[in-house]
Amino acid sequence: MTTILIMEDDAGVRLPLEDLLEAHGYSVLSAENGREGIEMAKKHRPDLILSDIMMPDIDGYAAFEAIQSDPLTAVIPFIFLTAKTDPSDIREGLGLGADDYITKPFESKELLDSVRIRLDKYERISSAALQMQENEELDQIFIKDGDNCWFVEHSQLRLLESEDNYVRFLFDDQKPLINRTLNQLEERLPKRLFFRANRKQIINLKWIQSIQPWFNSGLLVTLKDGTKVQMSRRAAQTFRAKMGI
Repeated sequence: MTTILIMEDDAGVRLPLEDLLEAHGYSVLSAENGREGIEMAKKHRPDLILSDIMMPDIDGYAAFEAIQSDPLTAVIPFIFLTAKTDPSDIREGLGLGADDYITKPFESKELLDSVRIRLDKYERISSAALQMQENEELDQIFIKDGDNCWFVEHSQLRLLESEDNYVRFLFDDQKPLINRTLNQLEERLPKRLFFRANRKQIINLKWIQSIQPWFNSGLLVTLKDGTKVQMSRRAAQTFRAKMGI
């Protein structure tokens, strides 16, 4: 079930909003201030966040920036819900990178439409990322980090590094992070080009510059950009057999 986090200190707004969303099939989490909302976002990783701006302790802007700064929550769609109607306030909210800005009082349909549109958008993006290598003839992958998207040729992608439930892609001067595991990506990347060097890293074989023996029968691989990757003993055995060395 799709989960939505509400950050709203006014119970007169929060409780009816909970009822509205639950009546339309959403699971709802509620926080009465920004600090509590940040903690709940990191713990539960909801599918979407609705947040007031004027809240005690930590306001909506600061909460949004804290959530955006954490790779585990940065991709969650975020909608500001506020009584501040000045155009400069709206520009500030959207300028931070929020997905929408709904002013109070609002119509139920307006809010539900905004929620649906944002959820549909991120679902399409996630689906595209998951399909990136189902067709072995493709020589590109799709990468989405926040509002930034890339179609990256395999030859450009030199290294993938695991960070908890996220993976960082290194290509050109970019280092985007997406919500996938290294195991999921390993299954989709062409094995003729990419190799699992250890628990945390996948390397592009075309980017290898040099190889030397390393601790405990492993290998130390240096990529063409100077990055050094320690290959585990088990991976080194597979690598030697694969490369005939």
